[in-house]
Amino acid sequence: MMMLEKQLGHIDYINQLIDDLDAEIEERMTPFSEDLELIDTIPGIGMQTVQQILAEIGTDMSRYPSAKHLCSWAGLTPGHDESAGKKRSTKVRKGNLKLRNALT
Repeated sequence: MMMLEKQLGHIDYINQLIDDLDAEIEERMTPFSEDLELIDTIPGIGMQTVQQILAEIGTDMSRYPSAKHLCSWAGLTPGHDESAGKKRSTKVRKGNLKLRNALT
């Protein structure tokens, strides 16, 4: 019985840590509420994914000259391998692993 009580106490402690982290994330995302709401309108993307996208990319889109540059930076586009007129498919580039995992 004592082990069960310790395990339940540990679960309560972990749940409190999760609640504290959720509150801190919410607080840090407050200045970006308009951006969050805009990204949240994309079908199939939940608020956690929206927060992760914003955390990884930021709000300054001038860093990326085009959407293609952003996708390439995120590692969402395959590499380009062409020689002597022959095109070969390549694997997706490394890019930003956290962002790529959030989007795929």
